[in-house]
Amino acid sequence: MISMKSIKFLFTLLLFCTISLVAQQKKYVSYTVQKGETMKSIAKVYKISTRDLLRLNPDIGRKPKANTVIIVPNLNYGKHVVEVVEDEGEYHTILPKETLYGISKKYNTTIEQLKKLNPHIAEGLKIGMKIKIPLNVNKEEEVSEATYILHTVVKDETVYNLTRRYEISEEELLQLNPILNDGLKLGMVLKIRIKENTVIDEEDEVLEGVSLFVESLNVEKNINVAIMLPYQINKYTDSTRARSFSKSNSLLTIATDFHMGAAIAIDSLKRKGLSINVNYFDTENSNYKLKTIVDRNDFSNTDIVIGPLFYEKAHWLSKQIDVPVFAPMYSKKQDGLSNNNLIKSDSDDLEERLLDYMKASYKGQNIIVVNDGLEASKSKLWKAVNALKAFDSIQNVEVIKSNKGYIDNTKFKEKLSLDTNNWVLLISDEIVTTAATINNLKGFAEEYNITLLSIDKGKNFDNVDNSFLGQLNFVFASKDFVNMQNPMVKQFFNKFKNTYNSFPSKYAIRGFDVTYDALIRLASKDSLEDGLKAGTSSRISAMFDYNKKLFGSFENKGIFIIQYNPELNPIIIE
Repeated sequence: MISMKSIKFLFTLLLFCTISLVAQQKKYVSYTVQKGETMKSIAKVYKISTRDLLRLNPDIGRKPKANTVIIVPNLNYGKHVVEVVEDEGEYHTILPKETLYGISKKYNTTIEQLKKLNPHIAEGLKIGMKIKIPLNVNKEEEVSEATYILHTVVKDETVYNLTRRYEISEEELLQLNPILNDGLKLGMVLKIRIKENTVIDEEDEVLEGVSLFVESLNVEKNINVAIMLPYQINKYTDSTRARSFSKSNSLLTIATDFHMGAAIAIDSLKRKGLSINVNYFDTENSNYKLKTIVDRNDFSNTDIVIGPLFYEKAHWLSKQIDVPVFAPMYSKKQDGLSNNNLIKSDSDDLEERLLDYMKASYKGQNIIVVNDGLEASKSKLWKAVNALKAFDSIQNVEVIKSNKGYIDNTKFKEKLSLDTNNWVLLISDEIVTTAATINNLKGFAEEYNITLLSIDKGKNFDNVDNSFLGQLNFVFASKDFVNMQNPMVKQFFNKFKNTYNSFPSKYAIRGFDVTYDALIRLASKDSLEDGLKAGTSSRISAMFDYNKKLFGSFENKGIFIIQYNPELNPIIIE
C-alpha cells in the first residue's frame, strides 16, 4: 500500500518535472578521492568492505592522495533512477558526503531556491541524483566580507518580522542562532548577517570584520574520537586500595565530571544526525600507562583525541601520534610547550585581553591604577602602566599603592576627575586592598563617573557585595561565563540533571564545551584545521577563538569582557 506521503511526492514530481526512468546502468563507476578520505571511509560510503575496494583498485594504497580516481560500486545499479530533465539551467550530480548547505555555498545560491527547483529532494539527497541549479548564479563569484550585528529581541517581534526586516532567510537565521530551535524569546541576543544598505537600529551592535563560527553539519561524515582521562579504574581492582578510594578523590571527581559533560556533548551531536564512534582510555595519570596505550592501539583512523587531562601528558602524546590532540585544561607550562598537532583549548591571557579592550574603548578617560605594593604584583603593575601609556592621546596614568592594604580616601579625591569618566584599574589579588579600593570608590560613586576594572574576578571579590560592583560599573575579563537566561544553557543544565541527578560542576561544563566545539568544527568543515579557523563560538561557559602561531599550535584566545550593570546583572560587553 502506497503511503499518502509517497503519493504527494510523486504528484509533485509530475507537476514540475519530466521523469526519465533508467533501468540499467554500469555496475562500477569512477570516483575522485576527496581531501582527508581513506579507502576505509570510502568503502563505508559505498557499502563495500575495505578489502574488496582495495581489490578493485590494486595499485591504490589505503590512504590515496586527493584527486586520485578510483573504481567504486554504483549504488544505483539495478535500480530505477529518477532524473530531473528540464529545458534550461545548470545541473549538479550529487557526490558522496555532499549536503544542501555545501551545494548552496558552492553555487552561491540558497537552500530555499534549491528546494523550490528540485521538489524531489524532500526525500533526501542520494548519490548520483541530479539537481537543477538556479539560473544567473556564478559559483566562482566571491562573497564579500560579511557584516554582522547583535540584535536584542523586543516585545512582539517574530522570526518572520526579523527575516523581512534584515532580508535574510529563516534557515540562515537558525544557522547563526541555534538557540532559536527553542523559540524566539524576549531579550534574546541574535547574530544577524546584514546586507549592504540595510538600515540598522542604534540599539543593534555592529560587528564589522568579526568572524562568527556557523554550524553546517555534514551528517554523512563518520567521526572517530578518543577520550583519554585518568579514571584510575586500576584502583578498584585491589580490594585493599578500593576501600580507601572514594568519590572524594579530587582527580577522580574531575575526570568523571569531565567525562559526563563530554558524553552529553556526544549524545547531543548524535541526535543532530552525526555518526560518532568513541573510544575511552584510562590513562591512570601514569606516564607508563599512557605509553602502553600508544604502543597497543592503532590511532591511524582517529580524527581527534581529547585529553589527556594534564597538559604535559597531552604534549607528549601529540609527539607520538599523527592525530590532533586537544589539551582540555589550562597549564602555565603550555606557553613553552607546543606541537603542530596539539590544540590548546584553554587560555589565560586575561590581562592582555582587558588591556586590548581598554585600548579599543579609550576616549580620553582619566586612568587611575591601584596596586597593593607587593613584590608579586609589580610586574603586572608596570606591564599595565606601560601598555596604558602607549594609548593614542593618553594624557596621564596615575598610580595609587596601598599601605598594608589601607588606602587614604584623600588619594582618590586628589586623582578623580569630575569632567570625564574615571577608569580605576585594580592590579591586585589581595583581599584587603580590594576591599579598601571598593569602600573608597563607593563613597565617590554619586559625585563622580567611575568604572572599576580588574584583570579578573578572583577570590578577592568573594566577600564584596554585588550592589557595590553595580554602582561602580565593574568590568573584568573572564574565560568562563554562564548565562542562565540562555535557552541552550538551561537545556544543558536540565539534561545533565535528568541524566545524572545532579547539577554540572565546572569540570562537567568544560567537558561538554571542549568536546562539543571540537567535534562540531570537524563536522562542519572539510578538515579540522578549516574548522578551527572558521570563527568565534560560544558554548555553555567558554568562548573558542582559535589562532595558529607560526610553526606552532592552535591556541584558543577566547576571553569574555564582563560588566555589572546597575541592575547588578553581569553581562557580556565584548
